[in-house]
Amino acid sequence: MLSGVRNYGRKTSLTFIGNFHNLNAMKESEIRPFIRSKIFGKKIFCFDLIDSTNLKAKQFLQEGVDEGTVVIADEQTAGRGRLNRSWISEGKKNLTFSIIVRSAISPEKIGVISIYAGLSVMETLKHFSELQPDCKWPNDVYLKGKKVCGILSEAVFENNRLTGIVIGIGLNVNQINFPDEIKDKATSLSVALGKDQNRFEIFGRILNRLENNYESIKSGGLKYLLEEFENNSSMFNKEVKINQNGKILHGIARRLDDDGGLIIKTTNSEIKVIAGDVTVCY
Repeated sequence: MLSGVRNYGRKTSLTFIGNFHNLNAMKESEIRPFIRSKIFGKKIFCFDLIDSTNLKAKQFLQEGVDEGTVVIADEQTAGRGRLNRSWISEGKKNLTFSIIVRSAISPEKIGVISIYAGLSVMETLKHFSELQPDCKWPNDVYLKGKKVCGILSEAVFENNRLTGIVIGIGLNVNQINFPDEIKDKATSLSVALGKDQNRFEIFGRILNRLENNYESIKSGGLKYLLEEFENNSSMFNKEVKINQNGKILHGIARRLDDDGGLIIKTTNSEIKVIAGDVTVCY
């Protein structure tokens, strides 16, 4: 049973409409018609303002919610990306949501979750024929060299046992103006396509792709998904620089290991990188 839901910032009342939990923010009529997936998004917790969808999803996971439960928010006050960076997103313009998964991944292969999520977003964006999305390890999605989507996956353990993983996804949809510190590095679908997009339609498409690829992992298709990530990333077979908390590695990005690690070829050997910030050396 879920405990009471606490809203961070704006006073909210919780009502239940079928499987959709409406917290006085995005309306069911706006989102539900676009949900075609059977498990992912069957239950949705919707906030107008929250500290972090990942934090709330981890709370729900520990309280026993079903796999595929989604937490989505119009605005976050403490959104985070990889390496503990802030995730900057204009309210009511973009997609910021987290989804709970439980069963498909063994603890030693947690790293593939972010890759799987990034690939799923990239495949969704290919719906727009004008776009040529590019994946960057481990999970970012780029358009014309600028970041359009970031993903933060967090494992939840209890008594040293993996109980589930929260996948946080931030996709810039209709934001046009970006803060000075990221304006040369970030873009959105609206910027790339020249007009605003229906973010809830895109949300539904992402959930459907996430669910399809998740079922593929469960049925033994992990190797295929890793290969698809490689095939849709421009970084492979190029020189890369990897920053690991100040430690710099240089090498040629070769392939992904079966646990999601990045294999790079250095002057003397091949090295597997588990985490780090990757830059392609053009």
